[in-house]
Amino acid sequence: MQGRRLPDTPAGRLPDAWEPGDFWKVLTADGARPVTPEEYSGAGRDYSGNLTGTVWFVVTPNGLLGGLSLHTVREHEDSTISIRPGDGSSNSVLIEGAGGKSWHGYVEHGVWRAC
Repeated sequence: MQGRRLPDTPAGRLPDAWEPGDFWKVLTADGARPVTPEEYSGAGRDYSGNLTGTVWFVVTPNGLLGGLSLHTVREHEDSTISIRPGDGSSNSVLIEGAGGKSWHGYVEHGVWRAC
């Protein structure tokens, strides 16, 4: 599935009309800069697998919303992202939702691929 980049959005808010496959970067509340994992999720966790120091939100192909603060998300010049195996730790996307619904896989230049 080809994903879609949405506008970067301040923490605590969601972009309008998000759909499966969408992704966006989380900004500080004033929108001035990307929020760090520590600012977003709090201190005391191990964020060493996040080699870019940014937080992203994604909507999986099956519609689950999830935040990525532990992951290395690479942003490309064409505004797509990649979340690749072997590119930092905790780097496959695993999001679990209500009723046992889940999605597990990777993103390469905005294209979602299940494990």
